[in-house]
Amino acid sequence: MEQGITLLIIRTPFQAWFVEQILKKERIERFDIIYITQNNSEEDRYYYSRLISKARNGSYAFVKQQKFDVLNTIFLRIRLRSWYKAESYNKIIYASIPALVPNSLVANFPTSELITFDDGAANIVASDEYYIESRSRKYLLYRYLLGGLSLKDIKSRINRHYTLYSDFENIVENERLRYLDGWSNRKVTKGKAKTYFIGSPFEEVMNQEQIVRLENYVKELKIDFYINHPRERKMLSIGAEVLNKQGRIAEEAIVSNAENSPIILIGWFSTVMLNMEALCESRIVLLPKECPQTPELFELSKKAGCTPILF
Repeated sequence: MEQGITLLIIRTPFQAWFVEQILKKERIERFDIIYITQNNSEEDRYYYSRLISKARNGSYAFVKQQKFDVLNTIFLRIRLRSWYKAESYNKIIYASIPALVPNSLVANFPTSELITFDDGAANIVASDEYYIESRSRKYLLYRYLLGGLSLKDIKSRINRHYTLYSDFENIVENERLRYLDGWSNRKVTKGKAKTYFIGSPFEEVMNQEQIVRLENYVKELKIDFYINHPRERKMLSIGAEVLNKQGRIAEEAIVSNAENSPIILIGWFSTVMLNMEALCESRIVLLPKECPQTPELFELSKKAGCTPILF
């Protein structure tokens, strides 16, 4: 393999958008791309097409969600087997450091410079897997069989980490952090605000009773547009128009739709809430009272300048 090639490992549309910004900052022109998805969403295909048009080589690895997690790992490892045989990469850029198969792929290239970046809100939530590695026997066995690195070891390899969240601690110390501005340059004119409800895969963070309570609460609010999440299996029935994102991540779609109008966001504590701080008139975070994560997310919401509300 010729020298000076960068490998991009991407797992979400947001990561794909983020990588585009890093490529500009790092002035990288020659790269290969692996895009891993279990959703095969319109957003996944849109951002992969944007990147592959500029890439040297690429692979769109769609592996359907399996009933048993071990099958997801096995099928993905088989799907990406040819990538483990590459001779060398000058740099590797990726975000999902706990993910077993991408982790093992990084371990397969021990001399590559490692550049990481935010995978959304998980990077600043201290109780998340980006800070506390699973000690389950199953996880440790999978990691061993795949030849992956421990969380501590992979963090030690990080040369620099790109983030949008300058006011928060991250997975590496400040000396290795690099900051991006995101969407902070948008111009806003006075006028009637547009209100957007940010959908999420609510079933991953709430039980059914909490989801019903959330739905009933949001129904009473004036929502202009519903922004569905790529992993959202069942959208809430709140009577709002679903915004056609045209394959774009929520941030890009909202900015385009709002034009120069003030923006109000309502939803669960999420990446979108953090990323759009400079663009919004207000950001309201809705948290279930009894959820174990609520106290931590309540404080993080306040620190981020959002208005947390318990329901």
